[in-house]
Amino acid sequence: MQQKPLWAASWFAVFILVGWVHGPAQAQAIDTVLLAQASPAAAAPEPRQPASPLQAAASASRKWSVYWGWNRSTYSNSDIHFWGADHDFTLSSVKANDMQADVTSENIFGTFLNPGNMTLPQTNLRVAYQVSPDTAWAINLDHMKYVVTPDQTVGFAGYINNSNSTQTGATRTLSTNYLNFEHTDGLNVVTVEYEKQYPVTQWKAPFASRWVALVGAGIVYPKTNVTLNMLGRSRNDQFHLAGYSAGGGVGWEADFLDSWFFRSMLKVGYVTLPDVLTSSQGDKASHNFTYNEFLFAFGKRF
Repeated sequence: MQQKPLWAASWFAVFILVGWVHGPAQAQAIDTVLLAQASPAAAAPEPRQPASPLQAAASASRKWSVYWGWNRSTYSNSDIHFWGADHDFTLSSVKANDMQADVTSENIFGTFLNPGNMTLPQTNLRVAYQVSPDTAWAINLDHMKYVVTPDQTVGFAGYINNSNSTQTGATRTLSTNYLNFEHTDGLNVVTVEYEKQYPVTQWKAPFASRWVALVGAGIVYPKTNVTLNMLGRSRNDQFHLAGYSAGGGVGWEADFLDSWFFRSMLKVGYVTLPDVLTSSQGDKASHNFTYNEFLFAFGKRF
């Protein structure tokens, strides 16, 4: 029998060996491709946007803030009901105004910028805590002044000095010889406020700023100066919980010098005062009104 050449046998062995090695590798490669097609790689995460100036400030260690400022206010007309042992009458559609101190070169540091005299002008004091990048809670004092406009003529209904007849449809002129009525040692609206903040995106500026909107409710703790001259009463000059208030506001706040800021706001509110002290003899009054308040304040975060 004729033997096959040695070189043919050698090539046959190499062919078998190569097939044995490449066969599993090729199968594994095919399995890898199929697996990749069945389970595509997860999409790459979007890059994280840098925090806005508002978020950066709120996320930092400065969570608390305090501001102090000044205000002007206007008031709606109100019906004021007076009562006591010898009188019970109502003055209708009574006008009132605020009483902000005039700003002069002499009093700007002695009055407006002096915390010791902070109740002389109409002032604002607020302590807030930033609970999230766009939300804050605050305790707020609006020290406004309410003065019944003198020498106005108003409607009168009721009686004075235990008179036997009750008058209706009458009028009275509120001269200082007849009546003086004012919350001038402070209308003192003390509220808890909930505030939302929105970074300003309408324009570019070298400082961070934000729009603010808030709502609040609380007590009114005035020191009311009332003189019932028509009855010869001496006035009661005591701080007293006279009623309640609720309101809201919108404004703009801007940062400067890292941790300082200033704020301007327009606030509106409703005040109900059912228990106003009018004399040292226990006489009282009640009235309700609305107010508009514009304030400007400086503050610091810490």
